[in-house]
Amino acid sequence: MISKDSKTSLALASRGLKLAGTVLILVTLLNFILLMIPPNFGSPNWWLNLTSQVIQQGIIPLLGIAALLAAIGCEVVMGNASETDRWLETTKTRMVRLSLLLGIVFLILIPTHALAAVMASQQAIANIDREAEASLEQVELQLQQQQQVYLGILEADEDPEVLLDDLLGEEPLTEEQLAQFQEFVENPQTIDRQIQSLRTSLVERVQNRSSRAKEQSRFGVWKSIARFGLTSIILSTCYLNIAFVGRGIGKKPKPAKVKKRRQPKPSAPPQAKTRRPNPPPPSDDPPFMP
Repeated sequence: MISKDSKTSLALASRGLKLAGTVLILVTLLNFILLMIPPNFGSPNWWLNLTSQVIQQGIIPLLGIAALLAAIGCEVVMGNASETDRWLETTKTRMVRLSLLLGIVFLILIPTHALAAVMASQQAIANIDREAEASLEQVELQLQQQQQVYLGILEADEDPEVLLDDLLGEEPLTEEQLAQFQEFVENPQTIDRQIQSLRTSLVERVQNRSSRAKEQSRFGVWKSIARFGLTSIILSTCYLNIAFVGRGIGKKPKPAKVKKRRQPKPSAPPQAKTRRPNPPPPSDDPPFMP
């Protein structure tokens, strides 16, 4: 027997679980629909963001389904419903079908997310290469401009130091820069060597930065595949487990077939065997002669 206080607590728990489960499921399904708007099926980043968000929120419908099933259990324990009630069977059937659908969806999301992550990484690497090429072109342009400025100063008729002061304005030069400029004045060929040294240093810096960005992109791909792939596998297993356990809900059991036992045929009464008369024994008398 369940006391009155226990029934009150169970009724409150049942109502709270019903509301919580319904809200969790509906809000999450609405979020899934909004994530697909506006659609951009040709973009790997769109697919990557969609699959990541869906997998991250995948546990919320699972909690909603568990809450609704727990609420049904409370109703049965209180005696307000029985396992044969129509609304109870309908609710269970819908939860099982929803679990089956979500289990299949999360199973499909495993290769979908992996493919989207790889394609997004390839696109990011291509962007890194384009940015590196643009940086190298900009470096080459700046070096050429700097070389032309130095050559223009040295080839001018006026004093190079005066032209350099006019070019720099109020910014003073360090002793190292003054010594380098004096070397340029004495030997203009050192300008080419200096420009080539700067070019090598800047190109190496750009290439190192590009290599680090590519490595981070590749590492991020495998990390994303491992994280979201494992999560999706666990979610799919949970949903399919619920669907497998509740697969027989709502189906009426088939009546067992009763095998008819064959009646043995009545056996015919045994017939008495007729014995043939033995032939007469041979006689010692001579045969009759007429």
